[in-house]
Amino acid sequence: MRDTLSFSVLAFAGLGLWAQPTLAAELPNLPSGLVPQLFEEFVEVKPDGIFTYARFRFVAPELRENASLDYEALADDFLVLCEQYALPKLSDQPEPIDRVIISFSDRAIEFGLSDPDAIQFFEQFTLKSGACIWEQF
Repeated sequence: MRDTLSFSVLAFAGLGLWAQPTLAAELPNLPSGLVPQLFEEFVEVKPDGIFTYARFRFVAPELRENASLDYEALADDFLVLCEQYALPKLSDQPEPIDRVIISFSDRAIEFGLSDPDAIQFFEQFTLKSGACIWEQF
C-alpha cells in the first residue's frame, strides 16, 4: 500500500487528495500549445523511505484527437510545468521533496491502475537548488 499525503495536509489547506480541475489561466503556456487540466496532485513517500515524490497528473483529451502531440512535441512542456507550476506550489512545502513527476493522459485514470487504451506520457525531475533536473530513465 502506498503512503500518500495530500497537499491539503502538507501545504494547501482546503484541497483534497483529488484536486479540482485547474483553469488553463492558472497553468503556464506550454510550448506545444497543449492546454491540460490538473487531475490530481499529491505527495508520495516511497515504501523504501528514500525519496519523496510530488506527482502532478494532467488530463488532455487532445492527446487522442491530435496525433502530432507525441512525446517529442510535449518534451519541453514537462520542464515548463515543473519549473513554472510545480516548484511554486512546492515552495512552502514543509517536507523536503526529492522528485517531481509530471504526467499527461488523454483521460482520467485512477493512480496505480492501468488502461491499455489510454495515451500517457510521464517525466521525472530531481529537485536540486530550486531547479528541476530531468531524470533520464
